[in-house]
Amino acid sequence: MAYFAGVDIGGTKIAVGIGNTEGAILCEMRFPTDEVPRGEDGLDRIAEAVKSLCTQNGGSGPQIRLADVAAVGIGSPGPLDRGTLLKTANLPGWEGINLASGLQTRLGIPCRVENDATAAGMGEWMFGAGRGTSHMAYVTVSTGVGSGIIVNSQLYSGGRGNAGELGHIVLIPDGPVCHCGQRGCLETLASGTALARIAHERRNESPYLQRQDGIDAPTVFLGVEAGDAVCQAIIQDMTRYLGQGLSFLVNLLNPERIVLGGGVMANGDMLLPLIQQRTQEYSMPALYRTTEIVLAGLGQDSGLVGALAVALVART
Repeated sequence: MAYFAGVDIGGTKIAVGIGNTEGAILCEMRFPTDEVPRGEDGLDRIAEAVKSLCTQNGGSGPQIRLADVAAVGIGSPGPLDRGTLLKTANLPGWEGINLASGLQTRLGIPCRVENDATAAGMGEWMFGAGRGTSHMAYVTVSTGVGSGIIVNSQLYSGGRGNAGELGHIVLIPDGPVCHCGQRGCLETLASGTALARIAHERRNESPYLQRQDGIDAPTVFLGVEAGDAVCQAIIQDMTRYLGQGLSFLVNLLNPERIVLGGGVMANGDMLLPLIQQRTQEYSMPALYRTTEIVLAGLGQDSGLVGALAVALVART
């Protein structure tokens, strides 16, 4: 039986797991990203983790040998250039590292790297809420906003691996400064980071926010549940901007399904009807009618299962 390894590289943690063709993670290991501030050290640690998991195998099930691992998939923050990590805010010591070739050299196993949102989208398409579609878009709303695109049952990565940067479409040209260098990107208006910033800016308007010791995205959602008018207005604005962003996907790609994931979408019961309504308002009616907008199915495992899905693609 062939097995596959997935590597989910994040700004705070790195997860490594071994799974099968059904998308099941059989064993995994996680460690803080700040333990490996240099990219070369990070690749060494990831390679050691893969080898260790093959030895330990989570303490149960059939023994997995390194020779049984057919491919490794990597989900990484971007931007990328054919597998090389370019300038990124969260991993400055990793810039210029070719993740795929570097890990392949260490393990002797075929490796493929994709943007983390693209990888998560692949996971949702193969094993989650996107199953059964040929044309799908996955959108993550978390610290930032990103997307993964499936066209004709194929992952679409773009010319150099950076397709799907939905968070950096400009909605307000003179809006808030984005870390990408532009102003008014969707990510500055509708991400978890944006919610926290806007709530801080409007704190004096809200007795509820004034009572909070710290303000983050969950604070805003709790404020909505408490009936705070400012928090409710912030969420209304956020979903309006998300609706605009998703309408671009509807009108450009005509997907069968848009799958929404990421930490902010843990509040999906509150957000989904608003996002659907706003997307409908900004989309061509005939195209919106043929597009479902649903919540992701893989939850907190989306990053690692997505990386596993990338490994499965790498083998073919």
